[in-house]
Amino acid sequence: MTSEHTESFLSRAPHALVPALRAHPGLEEALAGLVRAAREAWPEVGMDEGAFLAHVAERLPSTGEAREVLASLRTEDFFLAFACVRGEARALEAFEARVLSQVGTWLPREAPALVDELRQLLRQRLLVSMDGAPPKLASYSGRGPLGQWVRAVALRLHIDRQRAAPRERSLEEAPAALADRLGTDPELAFMRERHQEDFRVAFRAALGRLETRERNLLRLHHVHGQSMDEVSATYQAPRSTVARWIARARERLLTLTREELMARLRLTPDELDSMLRLVRSQLDVSLRLLLAD
Repeated sequence: MTSEHTESFLSRAPHALVPALRAHPGLEEALAGLVRAAREAWPEVGMDEGAFLAHVAERLPSTGEAREVLASLRTEDFFLAFACVRGEARALEAFEARVLSQVGTWLPREAPALVDELRQLLRQRLLVSMDGAPPKLASYSGRGPLGQWVRAVALRLHIDRQRAAPRERSLEEAPAALADRLGTDPELAFMRERHQEDFRVAFRAALGRLETRERNLLRLHHVHGQSMDEVSATYQAPRSTVARWIARARERLLTLTREELMARLRLTPDELDSMLRLVRSQLDVSLRLLLAD
């Protein structure tokens, strides 16, 4: 790794992160490791070393400890995305085989024809420049598995298509714009940015696993704004009993959401705790968005 490559890398990195990168004694070795790992993962794909490092630098977060930031990058996925954006044929073949072939498994309830149509739309969204803007795949930042990132894009595209479709959607399919409603705590904001689509999918799945009465209780109280007395009258049950039912439904929803998150993501205990704080802090908003008629 030449000092020229290192200086070029620093010139492309976020300004706020540059001091930490310059202070990192193993920076050149770390950059050489990125290049080496990319070559080893994809020996059949041509590499422009300087261009790849510039691509990485431009997508680094603006804060963090330099060693951890660089070590957290998924180099194999990062280089594959970079090479696909540049139109490398071997990379595009690998992306098709390893990632786009999985669209059907992400939407197991959909007809094959719809899956094929969505896959084609996904190719266009990810790999084709639109109105002078770079392809969507160029925004992949190497933090988290590429397959998971593409799945999030695919599900968002699917949800957008459902929104536009003139048909009624079930609870499990209902789209939710939760990201704009979440809190501003720095740790939670980071979790939101990194896993917001996974959170939406997990929360929808958890709602779908509730019993019908549990969903109806939550809908009456959180969406329609009925008081405990009003819900009590609806169910012809004591107010204290209804309050316990609703509290139990909320806790069960949180438990199921936790299970869904654990099944979908490889989170550390601290990250899982942060996600659960995020779920709990925004539960009322999330329920109103997802349970609205």
